[in-house]
Parts: sequence; structure tokens; C-alpha cells
Amino acid sequence: MRRNILILVIAIVVIGGGYLAYRQFAAAPVEPETETPIDVNTVAVNTGLGTVSAEGQIVPLRHTQLSVLTAGPVVEIVVAEGDSVQVGDPILRLDSSDQETALQQAIAGAIQADAGLQTAQAGLQAAEAGLQAAEVGVKAAQAAMAVVTAPPTAEQVAVSEASVAVAQASINAALGNQSLTAEGASDAQILSAEAQVVAAQAAAKPVQDIYGILQRFEADEETIADVAVQLNAANANLQAAQAALSEAEAGATQAERVAAGNAVAAAQAQRDAAQSQLDLLLAGAQAEQVNVSQIGVAQAEAARAEAELGVEQARAAVAQAEAGKVQAETAVSAAQEAVAQRTLTAPFAGTIASLNIEVGEIASPGVPIVSLADFSKWVVETTDLTELDVVAVAVGFPVEVRVDALPNDVLPGTVSDIDTVATLSRGDVTYTVTVELDNNDSLPLRWGMTAFVDVDVEQ
Repeated sequence: MRRNILILVIAIVVIGGGYLAYRQFAAAPVEPETETPIDVNTVAVNTGLGTVSAEGQIVPLRHTQLSVLTAGPVVEIVVAEGDSVQVGDPILRLDSSDQETALQQAIAGAIQADAGLQTAQAGLQAAEAGLQAAEVGVKAAQAAMAVVTAPPTAEQVAVSEASVAVAQASINAALGNQSLTAEGASDAQILSAEAQVVAAQAAAKPVQDIYGILQRFEADEETIADVAVQLNAANANLQAAQAALSEAEAGATQAERVAAGNAVAAAQAQRDAAQSQLDLLLAGAQAEQVNVSQIGVAQAEAARAEAELGVEQARAAVAQAEAGKVQAETAVSAAQEAVAQRTLTAPFAGTIASLNIEVGEIASPGVPIVSLADFSKWVVETTDLTELDVVAVAVGFPVEVRVDALPNDVLPGTVSDIDTVATLSRGDVTYTVTVELDNNDSLPLRWGMTAFVDVDVEQ
């Protein structure tokens, strides 16, 4: 029984795996085969014919009928029939006054749009500068709040305490000076002042005696003048010593006492201010200070948000101005194209074969008015080669051409092109085959001459 169950399980696994492999193979995408398209102009079918004949006409190497793209009166014809032109040369011009006006208006609009873009860009730069300033303001407000809310450092406390100590020392010095001023001079100071007076008197007495003797004996004036100088100096020294003694005996003046008291008061005020600063530092920030700093941060963040909005608005203005400039430049291009369309130009180098309009006439779109041809070489275009014969022809096959106007000449040529699209001619499906003629410059060929073509298809 177990063996049968094992066999059944193995069978289920094999069948399931095969089914999954089949599903995977069936679901795999099939890559499409790419084939190189066949150039039918280089392929020919052997129909058993040695020659394929057709009728055609002599035409220039290139030719076209030209017409204007927009209607309007002709104001200038630049060329005449028979003139040679190069690619892009003007042939005739239509009245373009309206288009020129529209072009000038478009150019003015483009200039205005460019100025608007420059203004918008300058506004964006100003808005971005304002945002940078607002961000700096936020950082400054946050830093100020951090200073207010941060606890004092040990260095700050030490500096503040030192300020209090210095102020207290100033008070002590001022008090000592006030005490000295109030007490007046000491006994020792008075005795010293008296000794200075006695010494000054002793120094002045000999000079006075000599000066008296010189005057009595009528000494020369120069000697008397020298002694007089010495006498004046001695008298001045004596007067100074006497004044110092008087001041020491009198004591401090009222003004000196007031000044000493003021110095004490100033020192005490300085000490009180230093102590208050220390107390504030130790107490930490007040609630009012924290609230003020928080308000400053909120105001700075609001200013930043407003600046960010200004930047977004400025960017939107720049985008709008850029779109306006693109639109204005597009309008200028369209106006320039409209002006250009009022001039009919040569699409290739050639000769003006015919000109069927005059100045003042109205040119209509799609109506041929100029025939342009490249007469550097003649070719033959078949007119009745049917679908039964074209399959035997390929580019490069040799051709013999006979022209009705030149019955004695056989012109050699080569198939250079075969149209890929058919043309109905008298109920038949035909294909135009182009034959390039060799060495035909000496023959008087003309556009439209009838020709008969024999293509050698035995290749």
C-alpha cells in the first residue's frame, strides 16, 4: 500500500513539473524576426524578353513647378525667364506689410518678456537674500535664548565675585582717605612743617645780608642782579614752607571733606552693583527674560516662514516669466516665418524656365507660377511602361534612346531610377522609369521631346 502511494506521489510531481515547464515555454514571448527590406529597384525578373520598350519624353535633370504658400499681391519680381538662380535665391516677393508689422510687435513682446524675466530673476535673488537674513535672525534668536536659559559657568561666577571683592577694596580705601581728611594733620606733620619754616628762614638770612651789603657798597649791577635772583628763590621757599605750616595747623577744608565722602558713596554704589550682578547670575534667568527670548525666537521663525513663502512666489514668477519668454520667442519665430513665406525662393540651383505672373497680380497658394529646371543634364522619363514590363527592369540596366526629332541618332543611357508608386495611364498601371543619358551636350535636345526607350533586360 505504501509503495503504491509513493509511486502516485512521484507521478504527480513529474506531471506537475512537466506542466509548469510547458506553461513557462508557452508563455515565453517570441521575438519578432527583423528582415532587411529588399531594394526592388536593384532586383529584376527574367520574363524571357531581351528588350523592354517604352515611350517617354526628354526632361531636365531636375524640374519643378513653384507656387506661393500664402495668397497676396506680387510687389516685386526679382528674376526673369532664363535667369540662373542658386539655392535660396529670391524669385518674387508678395506684399508683407501686415506680416512685418506683426513681426515688429512680436519682437517688442519678446523684449518685454525678456525684461520681465530679468525683473523676476532679480526678485528671486532678493527673496533668497531675505531668506538668508531670516535664517540668520532665527539662529541669533536661538543663541540669545540659549544664553538666557543656560546656567552660569564657574568662570562667570568667579569673575563676578572678583568684581565684588574689588569694589569692597575700593570702599575700604575711600573710607581710609575720608578718615585722614576728617582727622587733619598729626603733631608730627605740624612739627615737620615748623622745621621746614625754620630751615627756610635760615637759608634766606645770609642771602638777605649779602644783598644789603652789596647795595650799601654800590656793587656792580650784574652781581647785585645775581644775588637778587638767589634772594627771590629763598623768599619763595620760605613762603611755601609757611603756607604748608598754616595748612597743617588749619586741617582739611570743607570741600576736601565733601570730596572724601563722595568717594566713599561712589565706591559703595559700585560694590552694590557688582553684588546685584552676582546675585542675578546665581539666581538664573527670570521668567520674564525667558518669555522675551521665546517671543524673539517665534518672531524670527515667523519671519523665516514668510521669507520662504516669498522665495516660492518669486520662483513661480520666474517660471511664469520664462514661459512668457518662450511664448514670445515662439511668436517671433512664427512672425519671421510668415514674413519669409512672402518671398518665393529657389529650392535648388537651376534656370527660370517660365514665369507666369506679373507685379500687381494676386498669387494664390498651390497655383504654379514659376517653372524651375536644372538643365545641366538631360534625362528621359517613360510614360507607358506597364506593371508587366517594369518587373524586368532594374537600376543600372543599359538603355538605347531614340528621339523623334533626331531619327538618325541613338543615345546611350542607363536606368537611374524606378518609381515605387504606380500611375494610371489610359486604364493601365504604369511606372515611371528615369533614364540618364550619356554625352548629349552636343545635341539640340528640348524639354518635352518624344523619346523611345529600349531597355536591355538580358542581365
